Amino acid sequence: MKISHTAAYIAVKFYGLTLDDKLGRHFAPSILEFYEKMVDFLPKHLSWYHDSLTSPFWRKVFILSEEMLLPGDLMHIICRKHYITQKIDLALEEGFEQFVILGSGFDHLGAYISQKGTHCFELDHDYMIRPKKHFMESAGYESIHLHFGEIDVREASVKSLLLGSEEFDRKKKTLFVAEGFFDYLSLSPSENIFNDIRELNSSNELLTTFFSLDELSLFHRVVFRTGVRMVGEALKFKLVREEFVELLEELGYKLTDEISYKLMREEFLKKNEIKLPILSGFYIQRYKPV
Repeated sequence: MKISHTAAYIAVKFYGLTLDDKLGRHFAPSILEFYEKMVDFLPKHLSWYHDSLTSPFWRKVFILSEEMLLPGDLMHIICRKHYITQKIDLALEEGFEQFVILGSGFDHLGAYISQKGTHCFELDHDYMIRPKKHFMESAGYESIHLHFGEIDVREASVKSLLLGSEEFDRKKKTLFVAEGFFDYLSLSPSENIFNDIRELNSSNELLTTFFSLDELSLFHRVVFRTGVRMVGEALKFKLVREEFVELLEELGYKLTDEISYKLMREEFLKKNEIKLPILSGFYIQRYKPV
């Protein structure tokens, strides 16, 4: 079965790390249960982590090996799940009526949002949507508020796909969520998506993660890119933070909120006495059309 191994390993790492209550207590039980079920669902060469990581010894070995290769990667996963979920809750309070998850992977957001009675659309490649949909149905996450769309955004329009869905209402204020998504796209399809979001409804907003690789050391930059290539994928978005913000401004957006890796380190890791680092150059940003 073809899948994104990057997405799968994020689910595995999150599951293993949150088995430690020091990290797990920062997430709702329903989120922890989602990833426990997801890792068990993954193909056999990945699902073996489901049982092995319940052992404190093997979790320690796992963490040490990961930190030796790319220090900070594990806590970037924990922090991004923590803060993205936090921002989703805030958006629900603010009255967003629909959510679109770009490159939904094996993430919990579709289940999390739809269980709150809000429509959510998960978009990804067909080889990701099909197993994800099967998992959602078999694990009890099927919902009238949860919808799936198969798309290769390099070849098709997000706007056209959504307008072709009976469930999508372009009049509703929608938050588009792109977690670990634009890093794997080149500039042209990314610009098309930014334009689609604004054209669908001027009240729509974008919540996205962004890696400014220039803030990593040369060695860690090479390790990061090599690790992604080893699972058959590639980082293609080559802008640094300032250039990314400028691009969005040129396309009619304004940066309204930003959480940097420095803030995550101070507010989450140090505050909770978590002694692992977080990758430099990682940001969570929110944009709105102007």
